[in-house]
Amino acid sequence: MRLATFNVENMFDRAKALNGADWAEGKPALEAHKELNALFEKATYSVADQKRMLKLMGENGLLKTDDGPLLLLRKIRGQLVKRPRVGDPEIVATGRKSWIGWIELKTEPVNEVATMNTARVLHTVGADVQAVIEAEDRTTLRLFNQQVLKEVGGTVFDHVMLVDGNDERGIDVGLLTRR
Repeated sequence: MRLATFNVENMFDRAKALNGADWAEGKPALEAHKELNALFEKATYSVADQKRMLKLMGENGLLKTDDGPLLLLRKIRGQLVKRPRVGDPEIVATGRKSWIGWIELKTEPVNEVATMNTARVLHTVGADVQAVIEAEDRTTLRLFNQQVLKEVGGTVFDHVMLVDGNDERGIDVGLLTRR
């Protein structure tokens, strides 16, 4: 029996903040993502919390819109920020119970050649049990197995499983196995 692990580095979509020429390029957005989501979880937002939220949102293009260059503000219920036409934006939520939402990392498609090369590596390794990290979700991993792996001449795995990781960036781990 052959066991293997491989970092698939997001097969189809990857966080834009991770796609820069070097780590320093996306690091501020990754740190803002983490800090804003931590601030959002507080039961009550202090004046200092609100100022910090506005500062981080401003630095990441989220004061005029929910859609910044690298981050996205998701709102499900309630309102976090008021953006008047005249005057400065302000945090109107008083704490976690007054709204539901979070900051997401924006994604962009991965280069098709990189995805095909990942499939070639898994095919060449020929593992019976293949662990993977940085998989987007179960559906993506299943489609990669059924379509892309087959396209490079590989044998598809019989079972595909994904476990939600505890990484705040949404990086998950998966397991592909043969009978």
